[in-house]
Order: sequence, then structure tokens, then C-alpha cells
Amino acid sequence: MNKNFFNKSNSYLIIIFIGFFLSVILSTYYVLKYDKYIWDNNTHQLIKDETYYHWKEGAKISKDVREGKNFFLSGDITFTKPLHQRIIGLYSLITGYNLVDSWEPSAKVSLEGKLPFLIIQAFFYFFAVYFFSKRAVNILPYKAFLFTILFLSFEYTIFQYHSSFWTESIYFSLQLLVFGMLLEKRINFSHNLIIGILIGLAFLQRSGGVFYILPVLLCYIFLFRKKITNPFLGVVSGFMLVCILIGMYNYHKTKVFYVFPPGGKWGMYSYFSVYVLADQLNVSGAEARKYEVKKVLEWADKNNIKFKNELDLTKMKQPLNFRSYFLTEKDKIKFYDYINYRQYEILLENPLITIKKTIYNTAHIIILNPTFNHYYNTYRGVEKHSPEFVYTETHKNWIPFRITYTLIIYIFCLMGLIALFNKKKFYEVSLILFSALYYIILFGWYGKTRLYVPSLIYLAVFFGVGVDIFLNRFVKYKKIT
Repeated sequence: MNKNFFNKSNSYLIIIFIGFFLSVILSTYYVLKYDKYIWDNNTHQLIKDETYYHWKEGAKISKDVREGKNFFLSGDITFTKPLHQRIIGLYSLITGYNLVDSWEPSAKVSLEGKLPFLIIQAFFYFFAVYFFSKRAVNILPYKAFLFTILFLSFEYTIFQYHSSFWTESIYFSLQLLVFGMLLEKRINFSHNLIIGILIGLAFLQRSGGVFYILPVLLCYIFLFRKKITNPFLGVVSGFMLVCILIGMYNYHKTKVFYVFPPGGKWGMYSYFSVYVLADQLNVSGAEARKYEVKKVLEWADKNNIKFKNELDLTKMKQPLNFRSYFLTEKDKIKFYDYINYRQYEILLENPLITIKKTIYNTAHIIILNPTFNHYYNTYRGVEKHSPEFVYTETHKNWIPFRITYTLIIYIFCLMGLIALFNKKKFYEVSLILFSALYYIILFGWYGKTRLYVPSLIYLAVFFGVGVDIFLNRFVKYKKIT
């Protein structure tokens, strides 16, 4: 290795390498400890809930391709986050790992192939950090730049997801690629076309990325002004290209052209709107869902929607139970559209309750949770009747530490924001603020801290600048005293 590699100007490369190395160690630990089945001898301790769905769909894609189907047309109907499933399927095809041991009565996750996937995922993220660093190094003071890279490489709220099978790590990587290219402020069409494509891919990785093009274009309007045409058309064209392709895939599967996945149309309904309705009716969440079952039946009757004969209304405890009983995929898509409409109807009919719950949940979502992945692996579903982690004493004991940690991070971020604003870095400040606020506005109602973590990718710059300023002032103070 060239001895110049370790000089001051390349110190950020060492930080990135150590971050990747530690991520591999953590992933190895999790796989060695948790690559097993839990109480029912079928559910996997690492891959469960949403991650199980993606792993299963990825296995279905690789199975279809091995049976002769086209990779891009293989798999089931898009329900949510289609890119992650394709990545998992491609990983299986390239490595030869079987992701599922058996398919009946339900897909059983294979006890192999976990660690290489996590290593590849982490490598992609730290490559994205390197890509971003090559653009940020020319914008920030060098020490502030180093603290930014340290944050992106080691801040544990971010770091934990590289050793998980959630969609976050790859989404963070796409964010960094886009962020780095946006910092270049290039006006040519091709550069911005790539940005648009990457934003589109981020949307396919996580549905919450669907509107991120809006804060980007808003910042571009202020940056380029009269020269906005090329960058505007480039970003929009790239994003629309991805949307058209996923729409064509959906049409191929369902004969309905749609872009936004159905899975993104019921989240607010299930996790927020129903509880607003429960408060309005002064009933429990379960009772509110039973009330909504009647509303679905009224909608179905009005729109001449038919169900399969085996539908048993006595077992319909919530509207989403209807999903398996529609006769056609078209009717199922209509159902998701109805749920999407209904969730906003409930909120608009109850503005005061909606505002109150939104404020409370938003205050919760911005509290960082570096312990999420560890306790998710340790607690979630491990025993037949194990309680949700949020109801345990361990969770309660962590709250003061999480709040303190969050306040420290935000204090440095505020210092960095003020410093960049005073230096008239208005584009950078606007881009970071709009990007971070995007996730608060989009998911504040939900209250789940995991959905806020993408904001930290942008706040890393504020943090790096803030720490640099703090240390400079502290050193000067020490010299004076």
C-alpha cells in the first residue's frame, strides 16, 4: 500500500474503511447469534414481518428466473418496495443461495446466505459515503468534512441498519449518491437525468421517496433561476422514466397502470386514521376497525364489487382482511384506492384530533433510536406470547438516554446550520433543511422513529460543521484560560 495513503488528506478513507470493517463484524455477530428459527420452528429470528415479505418475494423472483421467466417480469404483483425484492432476487441468482427451503404451507427462510448479503449491502453504503465525500470535501472546511464522514460512518442510528434486512441501508446509499450529485450544482441535462433516475430508484426502494423530487426542484429553482430548464427537465425525465417502467410492470401484472404501490396507500389508514376515528367515536381501535368493515361493505355494494364465496364476514375484524377475497386484481386495486381516500376523509372530518395526534407523534418520531435493530432481533416474536418491546421496562429505561443523545446531536446540528447560513451557503442550507423536513412532514403522523432516520443523512453536514465550530471555540477558550 502506498505510504501516502495514510496522509492527512486521505484520512477520511481510513474512516470509511473502518466503518465498513465494523459493520461486517456486527453483521457477523447478528448472523451467528440469530440465524435460526424461533418458537414455532418456522419463523426466522432475523427475517420476519416486512423483511420476511421482501425475502420471500426475492426468493420468488429468483425461482421464476431459474424456471425460465424474464427477470424484470418475474415475481408477484408489486405491493410495496419493489426494488428491494429485485435486489434480493438478483443476489440469490448471482450467489446461488436458496433463500427459501420450502414453500408449503408457507415460505420457510433458509438458514444460509445471510452474511454475504449484509456485507454487500454495507459495501454499497460505504461506497456511497466515499462517492459523497469526493463532492463534499470541496465544499466544507476539512475538519468539518471529517466530522461529517465520521457521523455517516459511525452514528449508530444509521449504522445499525447495515446489519439488518430492512430497506434502510440501500435507501441511505441512494440518498448519498443523490445528495453528492446535488452538491455539484451542475446544470447539464445528463447529470440531472441520472439524479432523477436515482430519485426514482429510491422511491422503488422505499415508497416514502416518491415526493422527494419536490424539495430538489424547489432548491433548483432558487439555485439556477433563469437557467432552470435543463436541470429541471433532466431530473423530471429521469424520475418519470422510472415511474413509467414500474407502471408498465404493474399493468403487465394487473391490467391496471399504476405507479404508487398499494402498500403505501393503507399505512396512514391502519396506523393513524383508525385511531383518530376511535377517539371520535370514543371506542377502542378494535371497535373502530369493525365500524370500518361496515364502511367497506357499503363501498363494495355501491361499486358492485364482488367477493369470493369463502368470505366469512364474522371473521372480518378489520378492513384489510378483505384483501384476500376479491375476485380480480382490478377490484383489489380499487379497494386500495378506496382505503387511500377513506384515510384522508377521516382526518378531514376530525381536524382537532388529527392535529393533536400529529403533534404528539411528530415529537416522538424525531427522538433517535440507536437500539432499534438490536431489540427488534432480541424481542420481536421470539416467544409465542412475548410482549412488544415498547411495553418493556428495558424500553422505558432507554428513553432518558435516547433523549439526551438526540439533544446533543441536534445542538451540534443547530450550530452547523447557523454557521453555514452566516457563510451564505444558502443552497446547501436549503437543500439539507428541505430534505430533513421532508421526512418529518411525510411521516410525522406515524410516530415510528425508523421512518425519520433518512433525515440524518442530510443532517450529518450540519453536525460536522457544528462539531468543528464547537471544538475550535473550546480550544481557543482553553488557550485563553
